[in-house]
Amino acid sequence: MLDQLSAQRTQRNLQLDVLRAAAILLVLVCHSRYLREPTWDLILWRPAWSGVDLFFVISGFLISGLLFSEYRRNRQVGFARFFVRRAFKIYPAFYAAVILTALPALIFAHGDYSRIWPPLLNDLFFLQSYREGSWGHFWSLSVEEHFYLLLPIALWLMIRFGKNTSNPFQRLPLAFLVVASGVLMARLWTAEFVRPFQWQTHLYPTHLRVDSLLFGVLLAYYFHFHRESFSKFISDNRTIITFVGCLLLSPLLLIGQYDRWMYTWGFTVIFLGYGCLMMAFLHLDVASGSRSINALLGAVAYIGTFSYSIYLWHIPWLKFVRALPLESVGVRLLWFYGGSIIVGIIAGEVIELPALRLREAFFPRITPAFTAPLEEAVVPVSQP
Repeated sequence: MLDQLSAQRTQRNLQLDVLRAAAILLVLVCHSRYLREPTWDLILWRPAWSGVDLFFVISGFLISGLLFSEYRRNRQVGFARFFVRRAFKIYPAFYAAVILTALPALIFAHGDYSRIWPPLLNDLFFLQSYREGSWGHFWSLSVEEHFYLLLPIALWLMIRFGKNTSNPFQRLPLAFLVVASGVLMARLWTAEFVRPFQWQTHLYPTHLRVDSLLFGVLLAYYFHFHRESFSKFISDNRTIITFVGCLLLSPLLLIGQYDRWMYTWGFTVIFLGYGCLMMAFLHLDVASGSRSINALLGAVAYIGTFSYSIYLWHIPWLKFVRALPLESVGVRLLWFYGGSIIVGIIAGEVIELPALRLREAFFPRITPAFTAPLEEAVVPVSQP
């Protein structure tokens, strides 16, 4: 089994892990505001909240890519197997974080659990994008979980009603335009008629954020079903696409997350920008870089492999750091950034990796050679 997992380690895509690392580092920078007011690093802090949007685009691209590649191989999709494999990936690490962080509150509640159980139940059923969970950052996990449930259903319907065609997903671009337009209209309606502004009503709900995940699905569709022409277009125009992506993301430097334009039109502009940068970066030949550059990218990618566990634990760790008697801002930030990454890696090694090993033992993934580099692979096995 260890040999099998070690072989799968080489299937990871360096660029995607680097993008994951970029997303989680942006999230850490964003939440560092709870340790101090940003000053000189305002240009880094202001756009950092969008790390979650980058996560969304990456997730949409990867998860749909798994399903698309399976369909291309078998002309069908094992949705039951997909859900089981997703469960091994998501649930052990998530519920471990929920239970372990809730234990102190349960122990010292002295019989009064009225404020503890409602958030825990919301966590249990992934309702955090609509109702308050144990930790504020869990809302994005709720959005992704809803996406993991809805996407296979949508693809199954396309297969069911397009089974006599060579490509049952050919209407997916139209579906994206319809859904993305509907989500944008929902954001505009919410901004106009739902008062006052609140995170839980304007920023978190799944129906207001799922378009960024669906854009990742659209990119995966073109990549898997029109690969030659799509990849040629990206490669031939990579510089222009990179420029457009940076241009679309430029409002992040000037406009805050709580500005009405940003949480309506802005969310659309941001996921388009991140999608452009992701595709341009994926078509970059990083292997031809210098040894030092590759070593740096490898170190960053290593952090990206544990981005899920880092994300789960960074807010509980932030709460711990805030309780420490540290007066120096620099020391507090060092404790937060370094500790979040270390705690996330430890949690990944102790909880996430063993669950993934079990998944590969009982529900191994068969990866076709032509899609292996861009598939979600098992997190690297720890070295003895």
